[in-house]
Amino acid sequence: MSDATIQIVEVESGVDPMPQFEEVWAREGRVLPVARSMPPVARAVLASRVASVRAERAAGVVLPTSGSSGEPRLIDLSLEAMRASAELGARVISFGAGDCWHASLAPSHVGGLMILMRAKFLGGRIQFGAQPRAWRDLDGATHVSLVATQLARLLDDPTPLPSTLRAVMLGGGPSASTLHDRAIARGVPLYATYGMTETCSQIATGRRAIGDAATLAGPPLPSVSISIAPETSEILVDGPTLARGEFIDGALVPLARPYRTRDAGFFDEFGRLHVVGRLDAMFISGGKNIHPEVIERALCALDGMQAACVVGVPHEKWGTRPVAFVELTRAPTRGLADALRAQLEPHLIPDAIFEMPLDESTRMKPSRATLAARLAAGERFKTLA
Repeated sequence: MSDATIQIVEVESGVDPMPQFEEVWAREGRVLPVARSMPPVARAVLASRVASVRAERAAGVVLPTSGSSGEPRLIDLSLEAMRASAELGARVISFGAGDCWHASLAPSHVGGLMILMRAKFLGGRIQFGAQPRAWRDLDGATHVSLVATQLARLLDDPTPLPSTLRAVMLGGGPSASTLHDRAIARGVPLYATYGMTETCSQIATGRRAIGDAATLAGPPLPSVSISIAPETSEILVDGPTLARGEFIDGALVPLARPYRTRDAGFFDEFGRLHVVGRLDAMFISGGKNIHPEVIERALCALDGMQAACVVGVPHEKWGTRPVAFVELTRAPTRGLADALRAQLEPHLIPDAIFEMPLDESTRMKPSRATLAARLAAGERFKTLA
């Protein structure tokens, strides 16, 4: 390996990258994990940015993240922050020696990375293998982290859950309360969680119950400070799990504290955090604020819905209007727009509903920015409603 400050390491699902990570950390270097499937052009751009970094040597991980849009940002995570995240998270969902977390998420993203780090710092082990598409894929696992699409696929499997399974963490963006209730009714030990790259993943986590709101993320982790900006409802975060900073033009710029997440949320009467949606995804249509996540959750509550992504498009009269991309497991029994009218106010009904393009449906979660850009470029999609 080279002696660069940041070492790019290829990773892939089902393969343990920790020996390579440890080798870099032993030299006080930073690891930047990239998916083996990353396109060559994107890899070249990332390598060019990494080569320009000027920073003191320090063991850690650099993760590219773009949030909702824009060029990927390079977030610098220290081993100390990741240890804090693992230890604080274990106070809510116990994990340690004798436990086994399934490697269900790619280690090139913070959710998958923290699965590895929990085992490193807390003493449990990792189960590497197939992505979980049936309950048998989780045999022997005590813990698993899932996004909504993965959970929906597992619930289509009628076989019993593994008897070893004690905790299922559901994150990765909006999901419907019908999905949560269906899982809990099957006996899934379901936990809501909320976090981001800049906070080493989870900062709020709690056990879900049937009837809980779809927006529920749970109470803040111990020692993590979460507040709500009164003017904008923006979620502000501080605590030991925050990243060291972000590399901008080759230099490390510390994160401002408290960190402004650009997510809107609120606390309920039980002190639990709820996440409404991204402030930078919100748009105004005819004078009304629209959070795409509200529409996505309503779509995901419909029968046969696998995934949904809503974007705003320019409109001559209303300024901006929502359109939706959806992935279906079967043909709908009624018009999707008609089905939404039972749940949403008229201004929230998408002007068009398109079939999700295949390259987006194979991602862990669709990219709102990419789909909006493709629409703006004039690309045509199959209309469903």
